[in-house]
Amino acid sequence: MNKSIFRAGSRLVLLVIFLKSLTASAQMLDGGVNSAMIRLFGDNTAFTAQAEVRVLNSNHVVWFQMPSAFASTDTKLRVDADMKLIKSSVVTPAVILVFKQTGKDRITSVIRPDQRATFIIYPGSQTYISMPLSAEDAQIASQKLEKKPLGKETIDGHACIKNLSTVKSSRGATLLQATTWNAADLKDFPIQIEMKENGSTTVIHFQNVNLVRPDSKLFDIPAGYKDENPPVVIKAPAAKKK
Repeated sequence: MNKSIFRAGSRLVLLVIFLKSLTASAQMLDGGVNSAMIRLFGDNTAFTAQAEVRVLNSNHVVWFQMPSAFASTDTKLRVDADMKLIKSSVVTPAVILVFKQTGKDRITSVIRPDQRATFIIYPGSQTYISMPLSAEDAQIASQKLEKKPLGKETIDGHACIKNLSTVKSSRGATLLQATTWNAADLKDFPIQIEMKENGSTTVIHFQNVNLVRPDSKLFDIPAGYKDENPPVVIKAPAAKKK
């Protein structure tokens, strides 16, 4: 495993990219995380929510499913997940066990455009990894969200406008494109987000959305946590020879 952290140019949510990289090549992440996803939440700059993240292959078969928790305030975004709760046809129990034994099975991902950095925090080992955001990724305020209505649908009892949502840079370049279901009774919060890339589809379905400002400490590295840069190499278990 090398120290790559998140593929530059990836458009999927932070944690899903991380776990996809585990299943594909047991690699850690590679800098250059795109933070444009924050703009998909529009004017909802402060919220907490639970979410179910699913990844489907080109045949629309779910091969990855994981519950997670989201929190956001002032362009900062936090995602919490527990690898032990993953349901996947390709993430083996042996891989999860390795991360559990090293205290890295619980993962907190925090995007901090104000610090031009992304932090991957491991509460179990009380360690973290920091990665720089590019100048463009950090310029959340200058990014523009454009929504093109595609129709109306109801999700979990919420009347939604289904939109093709596009986040563009100040130069007009497309940074992220997704289908969003924006709930009218939740101030147009995207209660469901669907993103496609390289034949895969990632669906993030939100529940228990609370449009209140979370504690600012949630977006800080806890006191006493050790900086693990460069990342510690964790080897996935070798396949048994037949």
